[in-house]
Amino acid sequence: MTTSDEMLTRYLFGELSEAEQAQLEARYFADAQTFEQLAQLETELVDNYTRGRLSPPMRDRFERAYLVNPNRRVRLRFSEALAAKLDQFDAAQSADRTGIRATSWWQRISALLTGGQRVLAFSMALALLLLASVSVWLFIQSQRLRQDLARAREAQSAQAEREHEAQQQLASEQTRTQELTAELERARTEPKLQPTPVAPERPTPIVASLVLLASGIRGVDTGAPPRLVMPQGTQQVRLQLNLSEHDYQSYQLALQPVGGREIFHRQHFKPKPNRSGVSFIIQLPAAKVSTGDYMLTLKGFTTKGELEDVSQSIFRVEKK
Repeated sequence: MTTSDEMLTRYLFGELSEAEQAQLEARYFADAQTFEQLAQLETELVDNYTRGRLSPPMRDRFERAYLVNPNRRVRLRFSEALAAKLDQFDAAQSADRTGIRATSWWQRISALLTGGQRVLAFSMALALLLLASVSVWLFIQSQRLRQDLARAREAQSAQAEREHEAQQQLASEQTRTQELTAELERARTEPKLQPTPVAPERPTPIVASLVLLASGIRGVDTGAPPRLVMPQGTQQVRLQLNLSEHDYQSYQLALQPVGGREIFHRQHFKPKPNRSGVSFIIQLPAAKVSTGDYMLTLKGFTTKGELEDVSQSIFRVEKK
């Protein structure tokens, strides 16, 4: 068997690679001689298998690879029946042909074309050639179908892989969405931290102040009295009376408009010491004071609990 026959045999047995199959098919489709060589080689393989002429390894390859195709099994049965007919025809020939070397039934059919059974032999040869051509064509189609099936399976596998990846990505996105939804729900249900209320700053009250110097009861002040000016919006009045001599344990302090009723009165008032003596500080709402002259009277408690006059201070209030 030549190298070319070996490659054709491997092609018939499906032992070539996909690239080698495509190269060989392109060659025998373009070259009629190669196609005829392939058909004749297939016919001889079938004939040799039918007559038991194949070696054990070749017979094993033939049965394992070639006979898996149902069409080839039909052809083998046809070849076996044809070989049996040819054997019967050989038995009816003259004895002088018994010494002739055994040949294939394909060669015998060719020899019959020169004999008396030319019509029968020609019909058999034509049928066999047609069957061989059909078998080769079916084999080629089968090879192509297998290749197409393999490519379709590869495409299907790739599509399944893409779908699997898409499903994994979708599942991941769904999990992430669920986590974000749960986090948002927790944020909605958790109590919000209320800001600590800040007490509004109270505006500093507007205070009108006046410092007076205690003078004696009998002292005469010929000058203008001190003035306490109260701007608009004044809320408090603060009066400070300074006394240089501190002779009593406690004092009584009273404030009233000149010729009017007292608006402030406190007994047992103890002064605060300062650098020049002591001072009395009183605060009262500005609403109690109106424009006019006021007199601040200071008296002291003796050790016997009696009151003695200490000073009287007159001042004037002016509201703006």
